[in-house]
This record gives sequence, structure tokens and C-alpha cells, in this order.
Amino acid sequence: MRQLITELLRQKGNRLLNVADIWSRLGDDELTRDEVERAVEELEDEGIVLPVRGKRYSLLEFTPYHAGRVRVHPDGYGIVTGAGEDPGIYIDRKAMQGAMNGDLVVVRVDLHDKHWKKIHGRDLIQGEVTRVLRRAHKTIVGRYRQAERPYVIPFDVRVDTNIMVDDDPGLEIRDGEMVNVEIDRYPDRSSTARGRVVEVLGMIGEPGVDIEVVIRKLGIPHEFPPDVLAMADEIPTEIDPSEISKRVDLRQRVIVTIDGETAKDFDDAVEVERLPNGNFLLGVHIADVSHYVTEGSALDREAFERGTSVYFPGRAVPMLPERLSNGICSLNPRVDRLTFSARIEIDPRGRFVSRKVFKSVIRTRERMTYTDVNAILTAPTPELEARYRDLLPDLDRMHELFEILRTRRDARGSIDFDLPEAEVMLGVTGAIEAIRPSERNLAHRLIEEFMLVANEVVAQELVFATQPGIYRVHQLPDPQKLEDLREILKEFKLTLRGDVEEIRPAELQRVLRSVAGTPEERFLTEIVLRSMKRASYREESIGHFALALQHYGHFTSPIRRYPDLIVHRMLAALLEKGPMIGDELARREAQMPAIAAQSSDRERRADEAEREVLEWKKVIFMRDKVGMNFAGVVTGVVSFGLFVELDEIFVQGLIPMATMGGDFWQYAEREHRLRGESTGRELRLGDRVVVEVKSIDEDRHQIEFRLVEIAGSPIARREKRVKSED
Repeated sequence: MRQLITELLRQKGNRLLNVADIWSRLGDDELTRDEVERAVEELEDEGIVLPVRGKRYSLLEFTPYHAGRVRVHPDGYGIVTGAGEDPGIYIDRKAMQGAMNGDLVVVRVDLHDKHWKKIHGRDLIQGEVTRVLRRAHKTIVGRYRQAERPYVIPFDVRVDTNIMVDDDPGLEIRDGEMVNVEIDRYPDRSSTARGRVVEVLGMIGEPGVDIEVVIRKLGIPHEFPPDVLAMADEIPTEIDPSEISKRVDLRQRVIVTIDGETAKDFDDAVEVERLPNGNFLLGVHIADVSHYVTEGSALDREAFERGTSVYFPGRAVPMLPERLSNGICSLNPRVDRLTFSARIEIDPRGRFVSRKVFKSVIRTRERMTYTDVNAILTAPTPELEARYRDLLPDLDRMHELFEILRTRRDARGSIDFDLPEAEVMLGVTGAIEAIRPSERNLAHRLIEEFMLVANEVVAQELVFATQPGIYRVHQLPDPQKLEDLREILKEFKLTLRGDVEEIRPAELQRVLRSVAGTPEERFLTEIVLRSMKRASYREESIGHFALALQHYGHFTSPIRRYPDLIVHRMLAALLEKGPMIGDELARREAQMPAIAAQSSDRERRADEAEREVLEWKKVIFMRDKVGMNFAGVVTGVVSFGLFVELDEIFVQGLIPMATMGGDFWQYAEREHRLRGESTGRELRLGDRVVVEVKSIDEDRHQIEFRLVEIAGSPIARREKRVKSED
């Protein structure tokens, strides 16, 4: 009915109707006026229609109004996106009308007297918020302040209003403690926000408080509702024997899991067999979560809402309850488990000869770790060889197939961002003991290669059968960003060849290989990565640029990713009933865009949470290092200073230009450098420097550095020389 209403209002002559007019013109005797009115109200709440001239409704597209989500900058202004104006509508701080970061709002733009605002080099049309359709925040996390009228300062600097709270004698709250506030009244033109404290989280700096704050700041569900836990408790801990008879029995196969030492949920297992014809048979076996998480159930609704598991140092917020994720769904060693299997025959040149996807039951032979497998394949010890004697031939075959698949992927131009990330090491009390580069060894790459093959094959299965699905897509980079990359590469005597409009991944792969092993490798790899678009989920298979694949999806992690669970369901339907047609096909296709959008959104939220906690941990780690010197590299040049990343621990901080002294520094934006007016000295992207840690700001996760040396030349000495010459 909603679609019928929008189509009616789009027709010439029907573009301004009240509810009675809409009801009568729909011409459906089975519809009541109340049903039509509710549908119109829903469309209004979503910003699709708008009441004008009283209670007469028009589609928003025929008015000077737009609807979209507002993203608030720390300086107080907002940009409304998804509102029909690309790249967005600028909202001055005074025109926010109480809207908060993330709110769905209606914005008015004066069509006859347009005003523009330049933000980060882009011209944005200006507008004003006229109405908040949907609030993004039911709760706000922040710092509690004792006063005559207690209040909370939001931790998120994009929430530009304090929240007045009432004293609760049942809560003991220290001044400065982090709390979670449930909002009772939102701010508007004439009043401030009000709320009540519902959780006391602790003081910033206490172990674990940073994670608790970020979880609530981003609205990540961290406790399962009672009905979800109750449903999980009803699921048996052992497989029903009748189900085994319906599946391919692979329990006698030599199948193993290979994961990290601390992993508890194992959703993928592998095997490799050498066939008589000299080809390899790769088996990738994935936990059949869809057998337990049925469509529309409480478990399914919660998994959809969460979208993905979120991983922090020392803690995980899972998508599914532990009874499933670490229990019946996890491919634990030497127990029967239900799986979805992909078996692919691969010839010595890496070509896929045949493939088959089917439901199965397995019993993994061993729970192996990346560390042990890497050691066996690169530097085996007598102890490891004795322990895994029966599996050594299998691991050798895996290694041989991995080399073939890696060569195949390199040949097609796939980009591999193979750099270590920062890994936070926690002590038993939760305190940070160290930050070190994470290791991505041969075993990690081997499993990754096998998972890529399975994901590619499964995506092809759905595409070739013209069935609905969720696909992992990665679009071509923005040409302007590639032009910017080309200019940066010139500074390092590197070239980006060809037309940026038709760039191939192999060209970016060539650039990365040319800097491999150099001091600039990490910095330039990050620059290349930032020039590319973000991968996302789509209901259409439009290709994956970085992997150089025409069809790609996520199939291998249904315990921790909702899109994989959907792919399993679509595969199960295809295997059981054949290709969908007619109404069922249309119904499923209509579901996919919302699932894809939700999955992409939840992935972005998880990435933001993980990144913010990691940056916070880094700041905490640097607390006792104020006054110490570190070597690093310039990773950003801006009008107000230099961003520097420290070696090994990947901690980033700012050298404010005002503290640099010794010269008057001019900012050359296009060249990404600062130039000293009197000395001619330059500071550029990629320069090696030594800095002193001057101060840290835990609330804003910011570290300030002081420049000590540039490429081995002491700054203090240079400043002294300049002064004497004056």
C-alpha cells in the first residue's frame, strides 16, 4: 500500500492530497481509511511524504525540503547526507534546531536564494533543520559532573549539548565518572536535554571502562534479551541423528581447523586431497548456523540487529549467544558438527575444474593454531613433527595448493595489503602491558586463500542460478583520489600509470610491490589504501576491485557475520527446492537491499568501535611516556601541523605548527609539505623524524608531540643557528 500511495502522489494532478483523497483515489474497497492514514503516517516518519498547507500531503521530492541523516562535526555544524544533494547539505550550528548526530531530519533549502558553504574543498548548499523525524540516541554516555544541578557532558564530541540529570539516591556516582544517561527530553530551540543516569561505568583510565564507553557511545547491543537466551537454551548440544542421514557424511575425512591461540568459535575447517589425475580437491567446511538460527526467530532478529561480532582487546561482543557461537555451531575438535561444504577441484595452474556445494556433517581431526602450522611449514621442530605426524602430509598438500592459488591471484592483479597492525597485549588485571605489531604468517595467508576460493565459488553458484543473495562488492576508486595519489607518488619518484578512469588493480599492486621492504612501505601502503573505496554489501554482484574478481560473497563466517548466514539460507533453498521463481523470487529479492544496507552499516559501526578502542588503548599506553623520544614517520601534513606515526607501536600524534619554531612555516596543500620561509627547509609526507611526547588527552584520544629531529638533523641545533644568523 505504501508504494501505491507514493505512486499516486507522484502522478500529475495528485501531488497534493489529504488522507481522504488518497483513500478514495486508491480505489480499493478492502482498505479502510484508518489503514491508509497509518500508512501515510509511516511515510511521513520516514521522510518520504510531508504535510503542506495543513494536512495535505506531498512527496518530499516536490517540495523545497529534503530528508536525511545529519552528521555533526565537532565544531558544531552538520552535514545532512542521503538527502538528494550530493555530497550533502550544510547545516550551520544555529540552524540545527536541537538535532543530534545521527538523527533523521527534514531540512529546508531555499530554492530561490541558495547559499553555499565550502567544506574541505567542496561546495555544499546550505539549509536548516525544520523537524527531527527519528532520534538516533535513546541513551548518551558521558562524564558526570557534580553541581547545584548535576549534568552529564557527552563523551561523543559530535553531541553538542550537555544533559541535565536528577540526583538518584540509589546510585553512588563520583564526580568525573563515566555514566550512561537515558534521555527523557531532547533539546530544542528553547530548552536543554534532560535525562536520568541508568548505568555507572567507572572512571576513565580504569581497566575496561574505555570499551564500556565506546560500546554505549555507538549503541552496540552487548546483552542478549531474555527471549533470545531462552531460544538458545532450547537448542540441543548434540546433533539429532536423523539430520545426519540427510547430509553427506564426511566424518572420516582428515579435516582440521586452523585459528588463533585464543579463538573460541571455529566456523571454518579445511582439507586438501591429491586426486589421481594430479589435481587438488580443496574442501572448505563452514558451520551450518542457518540450521539453528531460523528465519524470523528471536535469534535471527537479534543477529540481524547486531550484524556482526565486535572484537576488542581482551573482549568480544558476539553476534550469537555463546551457547551457539562456542558450542553447537563451533567446529570443535573430535565432535560431530553440521556444516555447509564447498569442494573444488583445482588443477596445477590454479584453474577451477569442478565445484560442488552441499550440506554435510564433519568431525574435525584437530584444532590447530596459526603459530603451530606456520612453524611446521617453515621451521618444524621435532616436538611439532612428533605431535602432528599423521597430519604432516595433509599440511604439505595445503602448502602446495596455497602456492598455486597465490600465484593465480597475483596473476590476475589482486591487491594484497599485507602489513602488520597494532596488537594490544593485556595483563591479567586488564592493564596494557605492550603494543606490538601483529603477525600475519604463512598459516594466516593459507587459510585466507582457501576462504577466498570458497567465497568466490559460492557467489558464482548464486549468480549463475540467478538467485537472490548478498554479495561483497568493492567498486573502482574515485578518479580524483587516484590523481591525488599520483601526485604523492611523484614525491617518492614513483609513477601511477594509465588512465585513472579505467585503473586496473594490477597497477596498484605494481606500486605496492615496488615499495615492498622499503622504509616507506607502511606509509605508502596506507596512502594507496586511503585512495580506494570501502568494500560493502550489495544485493547485486557488481565485482570486487581489490580482489580482481567478477563475483564474490561472504560465506565462510556465519557465526560472526549476518550476510554469511543469509548466503547459507539462499544456498539451502537452492539445494532443497531448486531455483526460485515467481512470487517467492520477488519476495526474496525485495528483502535483500535492506539486509545488505544493514550489514554494511553494522560493519562500519563495528570497525569504528574497534578503531576507537584501539586508539584509546594507545593513548593509555603512552601515559607514562611523556617526555620520552621516539622515531616515527610523517603521515599527514595539514595547515596546523604534522601528524606523525611512531615506529613499531603505530601510535599517532600531532606536532602543532605553533610549537615548531625556528622558521615561519608555509603550508603547501597540493604538495603535502611545510616549507620554511627563511631556511627553505621542507617537511613532507614520509619524512623520518624524532619526536618527544609532550602531552596526552585521554578524552579526545589525542597525543601532542614536539619535533626533535628531521632525518637526523637536531632541530634544537638548527633553531640556534637561525637565531644567531638573525
